[in-house]
Parts: sequence; C-alpha cells; structure tokens
Amino acid sequence: MNSYTFDNLVSSLQKGGTDKNKVDSIKTTVQAAKAVSASQMAQLLKFVSFSSGKLEAAKAGYQYTTDPYSYGNIVGEAFSFSSDKAKLNAYIRDNSH
Repeated sequence: MNSYTFDNLVSSLQKGGTDKNKVDSIKTTVQAAKAVSASQMAQLLKFVSFSSGKLEAAKAGYQYTTDPYSYGNIVGEAFSFSSDKAKLNAYIRDNSH
C-alpha cells in the first residue's frame, strides 16, 4: 500500500469508531490497494481493540501481503495472546501463497 493511502487510513482510524468499523475500513482499503506490507498491517492492528477483530483483519490482509514469509512473525506481534498468534499462523499455513 502506498504511503498516501496508508496515512489516510491511519488518520481515519485515529478518529475512532467501533472496532467493527475499523476492521471494515482496514479490510476495504487493503483490498482496494491490493497490497499491504506486514509492517503496515501490524501498525493498523494497533487501532483495533479486540483480538477477534485483529484476527479478522490480519487474515483478510494476508492474501494481499507483499512479504508473506515474514507476515506471521511481524503481524503476530500485534496480538496480546499466544492463542491468537497460533490461529494466525495456522491460517497462513493453510493459505500459503
């Protein structure tokens, strides 16, 4: 995702709203951009409060990642619980590029 699109999305997420709206915004923007780095996704997930929303957005972003081999490690750091990291890694294994 180019920096202009990323910065606009961050600005939108900073304004608040529900987790559902934030997750929807992340998913929609990533899909439209057709690219997201693992680092960008990890930063975006910081705006989502609940692990279920983080996991939903992280899974949706995986198909558009520009660095699939480090996605699990980098994005996994955005999760507070090891069980959520395990779920993300299982998803990645099942959906590898």
